[in-house]
Amino acid sequence: DAIFYTAKPKATFMSDSSDDDVPLTSLGRKRPSRTSNKTKKAYVESSDEAEFDDDFEEEQIQQRQQEASDEPGDDDDNDFIHDEEGDGDDNDEDDDQSDDDVPIAALKKKTAAATKKKATPAKKTPAKKAATKKTTTAKKKQLIRKKSSSASITASSELYAKSDKGKLVQSLLCRWWYAIQWPEQEILEAPVPKNCDTLPGFPGVYVCTKGENVGKIYDRRNKNTCPNFINFARKSSEELQELLLKAIEKQREVLIKHEGEGTDTEKGLKDLQKWTKKLNCTKADKDAVKVLKAAGLDL
Repeated sequence: DAIFYTAKPKATFMSDSSDDDVPLTSLGRKRPSRTSNKTKKAYVESSDEAEFDDDFEEEQIQQRQQEASDEPGDDDDNDFIHDEEGDGDDNDEDDDQSDDDVPIAALKKKTAAATKKKATPAKKTPAKKAATKKTTTAKKKQLIRKKSSSASITASSELYAKSDKGKLVQSLLCRWWYAIQWPEQEILEAPVPKNCDTLPGFPGVYVCTKGENVGKIYDRRNKNTCPNFINFARKSSEELQELLLKAIEKQREVLIKHEGEGTDTEKGLKDLQKWTKKLNCTKADKDAVKVLKAAGLDL
């Protein structure tokens, strides 16, 4: 009996990891070759030993040559796409076709690079500079307020706002002519200066109308007794209280004579009169001194 030996061809298979470096077109061509190997195997098993050896050997040589020609070389420029312009953007129509000749590993790198480029963070807005600018502006405004407030602080503003004596002075300045005669009577009875006339509305003041000093003003009024803030503030609260009550009473008499009783002005005068009578003059003087001292002011 003849004994037949079947020689199994050595099939060469590429691992899954090696396929990453093989172009897609090469993978497409390699798969049919594996199918042909199985067909050849069945054919060889059904042939006689001599015929199998000759034909199989020839087929093996052709198979290896075919696989060697299909392997991508290092110098094969057709398997890769080169961007000659350097802008990373070749013709859109050739992109899909050219990807078939690019290895899977290269496609992975290309996709990772595109994703990284898209994930570039946006530029941050200069919020710190804006906050610094706002802080500087606020400080400037605060400094301006301090300067303006310090410039507006006076003895009158402090006493008017923070002491009872200031209210006495302010109330008396509004109606002093009901309690005080100024200028004094002797000044009003004094003769008019030569070449001068009385200035209407200003008793004790004269204006020169002739000679070399035409237009010159002569003020004969006593400035030490002038009804102004300084002179009133230098008086005691008790003296101011007396003068204010006198002025309020006289003002009421004139008001009733011209407008009758029960007016709003008369009610206001009554309220001011009650407050003035109840005022503690000693305490008012002490408080006024403290207010001026705290503000660093004097009269």
